[in-house]
Amino acid sequence: MSVPQAITELITLADGREITIETGKLAKQADGSVVVKMGGTMLLATVVANKEANPGVDFLPLTVDYREKF
Repeated sequence: MSVPQAITELITLADGREITIETGKLAKQADGSVVVKMGGTMLLATVVANKEANPGVDFLPLTVDYREKF
């Protein structure tokens, strides 16, 4: 099994600030993950989902965990 390469995209805003978006480097056991960086700030967003829907559930059971570290 080959290891997928990380994808990095650099976006320059009109005021000169840069945003870096990376996927494929961190949280490889998650179904999806992205790291967004701007200056000294970094955000890691991950998604994990069941492969099949639960029968009889007509809503999306969503959980959000937030951790701030300095």
